Amino acid sequence: MDKARVLYKLADAIKDERLRGLVYKYLDRVLGSASSVCVSFDEAPGEIEEHHSYPGGLLDHTISVTRISVYIADLFKEVYGFDINRDLVLACAILHDLYKVLEFKYDGVMIERCEQYYPHDARLSGEILANEGLVELAKCITELHGYYGYTSLESLVVGLSDILDAKFHSVIQSKIRNYLARRGRADVRSFYEFVRSREWCKKGVIEEIMLTPP
Repeated sequence: MDKARVLYKLADAIKDERLRGLVYKYLDRVLGSASSVCVSFDEAPGEIEEHHSYPGGLLDHTISVTRISVYIADLFKEVYGFDINRDLVLACAILHDLYKVLEFKYDGVMIERCEQYYPHDARLSGEILANEGLVELAKCITELHGYYGYTSLESLVVGLSDILDAKFHSVIQSKIRNYLARRGRADVRSFYEFVRSREWCKKGVIEEIMLTPP
């Protein structure tokens, strides 16, 4: 849970009190209620296969998307002069995949889809709209995934950040699988253990991984 506290640190930068309080509220709900989720946030994956497909991958992805989003928002404001709502970008990025704890499960062996599966973005945006009345945040969470088109700079910024981090990791993840397969470790458990160990983040190891042929 300690690493997940980073999300609260990121939320601290939200200046709008109502928006910051809402982010805290939803983080508290998910990070503090193991009985009502399919998988704890610490163990949740980003996806089953596509990217961050390992226990703890969701947290890595969320932190990365949030930091990329803020950087892009600040960059586009400096370069183009866009008046991007930084608070909305932060809230949307932190919360965008939060309900994947209700979408996946991990039994210590395999990551699979939860029996009561319902799309995480639709569930979360629906709750925020119905219970909190924050239309722009609900819309940002829905639009950033790209299914309905972008109608705000904020959803576009977070959406691009989400695509960038997912693509970045999906390429590395594929190369990691090839790297492990050539060492007789093609099974899922070995992949999970290797990625969670952070061994692949070391300079010499990641260079070797990137050079591994498919």
